[in-house]
Amino acid sequence: MKSQYEKKRLITFDRIKIKSNYKYLLDTKVKFNEMFHSRSGEKTGLFYSSKDDINIPYNLYIAVSYVKQTLTLEFSSKILKENYPDLISRDTIKKCLTNINQLNICNIDVDSILSNGVVTSVDITYDADLILNDNLLDALNSQVNNYRRFKWTHYNNEGITFTKDVKSKDCTETITLYNKEKEICTSHNKNFLNSLSQPQQIMNYFKGKTRFEITLDTPKKIMNYLNLTDTKIFSVLNSDTNPILILFDKIFNNSVTNISNATFDNYEEWSMKIILDSYNGDLKRLEQDVRNKFSSRSGATKRMKKFEAVHHAMTSASTNENLIEKVRNLLL
Repeated sequence: MKSQYEKKRLITFDRIKIKSNYKYLLDTKVKFNEMFHSRSGEKTGLFYSSKDDINIPYNLYIAVSYVKQTLTLEFSSKILKENYPDLISRDTIKKCLTNINQLNICNIDVDSILSNGVVTSVDITYDADLILNDNLLDALNSQVNNYRRFKWTHYNNEGITFTKDVKSKDCTETITLYNKEKEICTSHNKNFLNSLSQPQQIMNYFKGKTRFEITLDTPKKIMNYLNLTDTKIFSVLNSDTNPILILFDKIFNNSVTNISNATFDNYEEWSMKIILDSYNGDLKRLEQDVRNKFSSRSGATKRMKKFEAVHHAMTSASTNENLIEKVRNLLL
């Protein structure tokens, strides 16, 4: 099963949130939840969520704000049903909106939304032909550029997430890699697969695939990563940037000075290698102990920079750097 992404390599999304004029919600066919002002009791809007609807096995949110005069649409690429592997793109966005109208929930003005809507949040996604095994996960962990800044966590036991450890929402950066072949077969997706006429085709498509995903959850992030001056639907879906690769290089790019001779001929590098081995390459744990040995903060920092350089030389001497390069080439 060939996806549109494989044919054209468009920028593609698994989730998108769009805001437009509230008049583009033409009518409702089911009862929407009503929203009221907490003090005056005045009706302020309506919303529908598929979380409250057993008939819709994927994320769909539709909301109207009378105060802001906005219509908000948020949906996953599963709205494409059998064409789910194509993801949301400039080629499929109209089909996504048309499919909303076919759910007998409401009628929206598809053309007006496409012409005037803006994107406020997205999950940019790429499904690569890649097996996410333990060797690759180890390579990713060992090649993180700044282990203090980027934290990693397991993702649903099927992958890994790297997150920039900052307080400001506009500065948060996250990339997730997970085994899409396993994830599509989990109980979470059972109802969605059962709703399809040929679910096996979807499962076959995702065999041997790893999903890469980054979340841009503010207009500022969208404009920065996609190199845009606005977030109009047309602008976002026609961006020619590669934001997943940009963030991948931020996290795994080598900015530590290489030690040219990975055999560690001099005593200092050799002894640091032995220490690193005793810590199993855990720079964070090592740094805690190093700081206890130095009276000055600057002395500990200088020593850790040397440890980082030796650690990089150790991992580069293995197959890890080649694995990272292999992944990067898939994202090009």
